[in-house]
Amino acid sequence: MVKNVPLVAAAAFAVLSVCAVVVVPLGPGVDRPGSDVVDHIAAHSGMIRLQVLLTALALLALAVVLGYARDRLDGPAGQVFIAGSAVFIAQTGIRAWLDAGLALHPSALDPAVARVVADIGAMWGPLLSVAAIMLGGPVIWAARLGRFPRWLAVIAAVVVVEQFVAMLTIIGPVGSFIAPGGPMNVFLGGLLFGVFFFALGLALALPDSRPDARPDARPDSGPDSGPDARLHPGSEPGRAAADPDRFAST
Repeated sequence: MVKNVPLVAAAAFAVLSVCAVVVVPLGPGVDRPGSDVVDHIAAHSGMIRLQVLLTALALLALAVVLGYARDRLDGPAGQVFIAGSAVFIAQTGIRAWLDAGLALHPSALDPAVARVVADIGAMWGPLLSVAAIMLGGPVIWAARLGRFPRWLAVIAAVVVVEQFVAMLTIIGPVGSFIAPGGPMNVFLGGLLFGVFFFALGLALALPDSRPDARPDARPDSGPDSGPDARLHPGSEPGRAAADPDRFAST
């Protein structure tokens, strides 16, 4: 049952994330004026706050998956993974925080202020690439050591490469595919993130293939495995075997 916990958590993360995405229509891009941002928030303020609640629950489920994954890592790779997990959850929480704040008093929003806050939120996607690379890199490394399946390493490699490219959205032209918070961040990056995290939960639920995790790889602790047994096969542990030459002269 415990082995299924990361898979259940990954499935919960996927379902909650999808619900959070579809509950509110995509807002105006960075190329739209602040008045459009205000209109969007005013029309969907209640659903935006529900979206933030779903996001918070999804982050709790994701934390479980990341915690189980950390157990497969050690050394510098494990430390990098911890940092990536913290950055991912913190950045996503801050983005949700901004959205919830804007939706709290939509009728009092100033278009210029709404545009500035929305622009800050739009840079969430480009900078989230750093966290994605810190999560995917250690998984690739651990897969080389047999701690994760190779197919998970392939998925992680695709995510890492895409996120390296997605860092260009920091300087991407407004209104283009690589604009901050644009289609590359929202659609392509979001889809790959979801696939990676669900695959990570699935891999964690599978039997551990590490040699040191197999029961038959543990050293034998039976009665014939002690030092006396190695020196004198067939003797009882703790009792020295009789030397036949000792009684030869009697």
